[in-house]
Amino acid sequence: MTEITSQSDAIRAILSLVQPGLQRLEGSLTNLSKTDDPLLGPMLQTVLPGTGKRLRPALALLIGQIGRSIDPEAMNHMAVGVELLHTASLVHDDIVDDSDTRRGAATLYSRVGNALAVLVGDYLFSQAAQECVATGNLEVVRLFAETLGAMARGQIDEAHNQLKGRHAWESLSRDEYFHTIWGKTASLFVLACQGTGLLAGLDSTQVAALRRFGESLGLAFQVVDDILDFTSTEQELGKPVGSDLRQGTITLPVILLRDSSNGEGVYRAAFESDDVDLKVRLVQQSDAIAAAYAEAEALVSEARGALDVLPAGVERDALDGLARFVTQRGR
Repeated sequence: MTEITSQSDAIRAILSLVQPGLQRLEGSLTNLSKTDDPLLGPMLQTVLPGTGKRLRPALALLIGQIGRSIDPEAMNHMAVGVELLHTASLVHDDIVDDSDTRRGAATLYSRVGNALAVLVGDYLFSQAAQECVATGNLEVVRLFAETLGAMARGQIDEAHNQLKGRHAWESLSRDEYFHTIWGKTASLFVLACQGTGLLAGLDSTQVAALRRFGESLGLAFQVVDDILDFTSTEQELGKPVGSDLRQGTITLPVILLRDSSNGEGVYRAAFESDDVDLKVRLVQQSDAIAAAYAEAEALVSEARGALDVLPAGVERDALDGLARFVTQRGR
């Protein structure tokens, strides 16, 4: 997935609010990768320390500061658990998608093969579970278990649609698409936001609002990622433009293009052919990109509205800023 760009001064300012927590997170991930196991250690070191921009744990850390009374040890366990769960899902995604690169670097799957990569992903899932248990909050553990199931179902849905091949573009509905990305992406945002609200002892109204915030933000984040797959360059993506289509994954821009044209004429002929480059160009040149951005903007608006019940302050402003940035990526 495309993450927050470090060149943004606004985002750097937001992340500076939780820099001590992010530094502690990095230390924990580095320590986890320094296992004495001569086989596992080097593989963990390729996927754990210093990778990505840590958006999900940053969300958790910001919400933890709203609670004020949260135990620092429990908060670190929460942040580490969320990031480990995200990393494990990426390792497994690369296997399912047969991906050689991620963010321009070789994937673990391409380095060590299917069997070992699967097992490393499983190991990371187990470590994420241990971190969530270490928070000492049964509701967080319950939510973690729900999240793990939702992520697995989302991946199963996507794999099933990929197996449909060229006919998936015709049969996948908008509702099915959002159901899939809720599992694959939004559920982890919910864990980071709602889970930390529970851990921080916020009231039930605030915890429910954080769930809505995480859900809408996660959906918007994935929609924009799916847009960027068509509008960014290969250098920016670290993979070929239109990779989703090339792997048989149908995303919102394709669905919106199909529905706007009723699947007739050149669109039907193109999407029933094997010419993936033609399909990518049709999406790029259509109004579907703008329509998809409009859907993402609406989701971000819902996320920002959910924050109204939280105490006013720099943390709430920072959460609002992160939400606004989601639809600014690639523009």
